[in-house]
Amino acid sequence: MKPRHAITCVALFMSAAVLSAATPTVDKSGIAELNQTREQLEDYGQNDKDESKIDQKSNSSKLAVPTPQQLAFMDLELGLFIHYGLSTYTRQNSGDGLRPAAEFSPTKLDCDSWMETAKAMGATYVVLTVVHEGGFCLWPTKAHDYSVSKSPWKNGKGDVVREFVDACRRHGLKPCLYNTASHDAYNSGRVKAGKITGEEYLQIQLQKATELFSNYGPIAYVWQDHHNASKVWKAVDDRVAELQPDCIRLGPDVWLTGKRKREGEWQWYPHSGISWNPLWYAVDTKDGTIYARPDAISTQQGIPNGKIFRALEANVPITGGWFWRGEQKPSVEKMLNCYYNSVGLGANFLPNLAPDPSGKMPDVVLKGAKEFGDIIRKKFSNPVGSTKGTGQTVELDLGQETTIETVVTMEGLATGQRIAEYVIEAEVNGSWKEIVSNYTVGHKKIDLLKEPIQTKRLRFVCRKVAPLAEMKDVVIRKLTAYGPAMGKEE
Repeated sequence: MKPRHAITCVALFMSAAVLSAATPTVDKSGIAELNQTREQLEDYGQNDKDESKIDQKSNSSKLAVPTPQQLAFMDLELGLFIHYGLSTYTRQNSGDGLRPAAEFSPTKLDCDSWMETAKAMGATYVVLTVVHEGGFCLWPTKAHDYSVSKSPWKNGKGDVVREFVDACRRHGLKPCLYNTASHDAYNSGRVKAGKITGEEYLQIQLQKATELFSNYGPIAYVWQDHHNASKVWKAVDDRVAELQPDCIRLGPDVWLTGKRKREGEWQWYPHSGISWNPLWYAVDTKDGTIYARPDAISTQQGIPNGKIFRALEANVPITGGWFWRGEQKPSVEKMLNCYYNSVGLGANFLPNLAPDPSGKMPDVVLKGAKEFGDIIRKKFSNPVGSTKGTGQTVELDLGQETTIETVVTMEGLATGQRIAEYVIEAEVNGSWKEIVSNYTVGHKKIDLLKEPIQTKRLRFVCRKVAPLAEMKDVVIRKLTAYGPAMGKEE
């Protein structure tokens, strides 16, 4: 029998036509009213009911185990992606490496406004595109001339990366860098023109990585695009690991989760901002190494007995394209939908918001980010009880009859992911009543109840574990019940 879900997450962001028909209404506080039917949720892919994933076996003989760095990264939960660079001014999506560096011309670069936006939305880390696919560098690299050093900004003496990392640290946010070594249009063009060799291209990329990870202090996370696309990618990844072994790396440590519907079927897509349910962190890769992409079986939802543990992250552009494409207020509804379908399903969430050509985060973007952050803070402002425990059943005694709207469960993952299916029950009139039935927990599972319930006791019951796991070893790191949001307007 397939689990019956509470409303685990808000309706997925989809086309305008679908949203107009099925998106939940929003009350005065901006908190979505979660009243869709189970059938609607299945239409949106909320219940990715591929139970074969639960029993899928690989050649592994033990559960994949995360590193301390992966666990710490998962605790960050919410980040901010910032696409900013020459494409902000040329309006090219990727950059062709041909537009002159002189077109990079911010008039009032304000990295503090970026951080104020991140803090307003509740982010804990910020990822900046220090070099995008066009090859233009936001720091005065010594590897080549295609950088801020050849722009009019600060007479070629500026360094966006320095201003970015310093602003992150002033605001208590973790600085993270997007890098692309295998896709660099400027230097690829030089190779094609015979100006440099392929080996010189590799050395240029290694030099840039050395500068970034030697000169700017600890970097929490490197979002190195085009995973394992060439030997250049791996060489740069190895250089980062050598210079900053505690830096989390996209690929070996973190993988992208996401999906979109094509021809009636949900398919893996890394930039939708929404994840899968069930969701496993373990994967088998195409060549068995930590560098390779997941194999065909592991790509979408992972597999419980995969050999390699990877934290997961869902990313999505919120204000039009990745780079600035005109002033646009972020869709708070879209951000909420994505949050509940990423963080609420066990993945990190990395929405992209773009600064304008002046170099400042527009006020309208800050406003939208704050609205989103205020809703999330309000939603989880009223914990009425919390506990932890081990084994199949963990009970939460609230002490008195209490109204519950949301239950958040966090699984202890230090020795591997175990929970495959679970229910949450509430004591009502002296008997236990099932109020949630769902799949994997992972780092965090947010179960938003279809309707509030009055109870003085809740209990989590694990119904099924991964094939290599034992029920007695299940760890509930935290089980928290939330009442109605505080400060909600009538």
